[in-house]
Amino acid sequence: MREIVTLQLGHLSNYLATHFWNAQESYFTYGDQGKALVDHNVHWRPGLGQDGTETFLPRTVVYDLKGGFGSLRRINPLYDGASTSSAAADSLWSGQPAVHKQEAVSPSAYQQSLDADTEPQRPTASTVRYWSDFSRVYLHPRSAVQLYDFELGSSIRPFERFAMGAELFGSLDKEHDIVDRDWRPFVEECDAMQGIQVLTTLDDAWGGFALSYLEALRDEYPKSCIWVWGLQAPLLDASRQQRQLRLANTAQSLGQSCSMASIVVPLTIPDTQTSTTLAIDRSSPWHVSGLLSTVMESAALPSRLAAGPGQRPTSLSDMAECLNTSGRQTLVGAKMGVGARALEPDADTLDVGSFFPGCGNAPGGHGRIFGQLSTCRGTVDDKVPAEDASGREPRHRVGDPIIRSYTSSLLFPLPSSFPPVFPDASADEAAIPVRAVLSTDSSMSARVKMLQSQTSRSVTLEDREALSSGLMDIADAYQDGWSSGSDEGDDDL
Repeated sequence: MREIVTLQLGHLSNYLATHFWNAQESYFTYGDQGKALVDHNVHWRPGLGQDGTETFLPRTVVYDLKGGFGSLRRINPLYDGASTSSAAADSLWSGQPAVHKQEAVSPSAYQQSLDADTEPQRPTASTVRYWSDFSRVYLHPRSAVQLYDFELGSSIRPFERFAMGAELFGSLDKEHDIVDRDWRPFVEECDAMQGIQVLTTLDDAWGGFALSYLEALRDEYPKSCIWVWGLQAPLLDASRQQRQLRLANTAQSLGQSCSMASIVVPLTIPDTQTSTTLAIDRSSPWHVSGLLSTVMESAALPSRLAAGPGQRPTSLSDMAECLNTSGRQTLVGAKMGVGARALEPDADTLDVGSFFPGCGNAPGGHGRIFGQLSTCRGTVDDKVPAEDASGREPRHRVGDPIIRSYTSSLLFPLPSSFPPVFPDASADEAAIPVRAVLSTDSSMSARVKMLQSQTSRSVTLEDREALSSGLMDIADAYQDGWSSGSDEGDDDL
């Protein structure tokens, strides 16, 4: 079945995941709309609701802090059964109970329109308070896991340090085996899981929580392909101390997760607005996550496309092998272009794969490419993979860059829940062409070394040696020690 199970960690990650699931929901076809280009069984799970009706819900586990879910209810209309808790309480207490409830968060106007089955108006940055305010899909009751140890946005005890996340996971895992309780039920439903997709922030305590979770997943699934999409929030008016803390968190997250995951893709909004085709409100997580979801959803599109006649489906493992040519190059850069001109070979792209937000120009440039995977959405005709006379994909010589290009006529969807970050798209336009590029190249070595030099003194003495060693091992994997060459192969869909 090629299933992918998603793990969502943190508030900004849930914003991005909401855009992702809204996009997947838009791919469904009904009636005479024809066959869908996307295999929905990859990311969606069939089930039965409380009244026995069939359901189709995301294969995902969602973690957030207290107060992070907004108006989202754990029990949605598909599973809204009568509560049996009162009977158990009555058997223990014969007196009159006193119930104290915190005032519930009211649904957004957008959610109220969806519930009333009326045409919703596009949300605005001021009306989106939580990621649940613009969600178009239901979640299974077991998907939502709220962590009550910390509160979202707390100024007294902020969830901001890498070590906090690791400690929180450890304390929760001692009480209940988290993987066994929250994760395993979704994996056991899969027939042939192709991989795991992790969405997490790198620059706060969720980075430490994610690393501990990755360690537990690796123990349970040592051979599974795990993709980590690591987000970083814009720094805006952060103080120098806060900037240094967040950069140190990012360094610790990357330094350790690259040895656990198959692929790690850091994502952030560049400091300078390098493209006139974007209109980003950096203070709005709805805007920021909308842009980052565009490259994330587009880059991984081949793993969920339905294979055509004579085509072999592309898996997350196939894509990882293209990028990680040496077996040690798990840290991947990401770029994107939006609009019709983005599909042109010489079109400018926006670098969203940096891990130096707010720290000036990081070293890099265009180094020697080891592996590159591009996805172009909006071509006139879908193309089939290039094969040799034997029906197999062409082989590459050792040391040559591996460059694969996937093309699809399936545009990136712009539902009413998506922010107006692309001025080139008219208000009534439902989709837009996108070109997403993931790559590993020698410039990554200089970037990682700069990260190590800027953060080594920001961590505790006992963590400093492990951090420096881990980052230098990553940097060494991108040294330009191979002879250059070019052998471009197309695996188009």
